[in-house]
Amino acid sequence: MAGLNPEKQAEVKERLLSRKQRLWQEVKQQLKSSIGDGYQEMLATARDEEDQASVSLLAETQLSLLGPKRQELEAIEEALLRLESGTYGQCENCGLNIEPRRLEIMPETPLCRNCQQLREKLAKATAR
Repeated sequence: MAGLNPEKQAEVKERLLSRKQRLWQEVKQQLKSSIGDGYQEMLATARDEEDQASVSLLAETQLSLLGPKRQELEAIEEALLRLESGTYGQCENCGLNIEPRRLEIMPETPLCRNCQQLREKLAKATAR
């Protein structure tokens, strides 16, 4: 998949940039609706340290919910870098070409299916 023709490369880049833009919109909206002005208001009305701790915990919880979006944004950025360097579509682990269908479904993926499965098995084993 490395060495994509210019037309396919532009198509992949457009898909990645479009997804990146949608994710940023979702993040901004989520921050605005969940924390936004309400956070400052709650912090101002907190009567003691316990109330302030509760408000801070609420904000941290809301921010932690953004973790998956942050990870996807990072993966998109990395995919765009691979696209620019000419290594897009090559598995970062084994160097083989990633299956076209996999890239169609997840254009930001850096790993072929086999290497991804291996990574998941290792993660599962170390989590025990």
